[in-house]
Amino acid sequence: MRLRLLIANGLVLGTIAWMATFGGMETRAKELLPRKDVGKVAAGELTALEANAATSPDAKAIAGLASAYLDRDQPGLASAVIEKAPAHVRSKPEVAEVYARALFHRGHAREALAVVRDASERCAESGSCATWLLAKTSRQVAFLEQVVAAGIDDPAANPEGTRAAYERSTHEVRLVAMR
Repeated sequence: MRLRLLIANGLVLGTIAWMATFGGMETRAKELLPRKDVGKVAAGELTALEANAATSPDAKAIAGLASAYLDRDQPGLASAVIEKAPAHVRSKPEVAEVYARALFHRGHAREALAVVRDASERCAESGSCATWLLAKTSRQVAFLEQVVAAGIDDPAANPEGTRAAYERSTHEVRLVAMR
């Protein structure tokens, strides 16, 4: 009996170690706060994203192009791409999440909070969003609530206050129901 228990525990621990080593998320994490050492999207990749968004403006193409513009530190172009997209595409939570990031980087924290809060509520109500999107919008809501509570509209104007708001938001415990 004891040998079986030891073997079962060994298998569980081995599985956990394997998942921690080789498992991972399918999507690359995007940061809300800019870093200096972030790699830029190659010009060829950007051209392909632009062509894809022009020929088939679906939610994935628009969000991908806007996210690439944000990676290149061009939040105005990211906002323009989303604002020019069809209404049914703009209403998708994955597009709204990128739009909130673009608004935040343009210095519109209150508008970004409203957009991401709406996207988070739509995800929670519909239940059709991916778990990573529900968690991401929940974290963005927590962060942007702290930024707005601190009275910061433009993160570039007050980087220390923005970092402090980020630290406060990471200390909050948020529960996200998983299916």
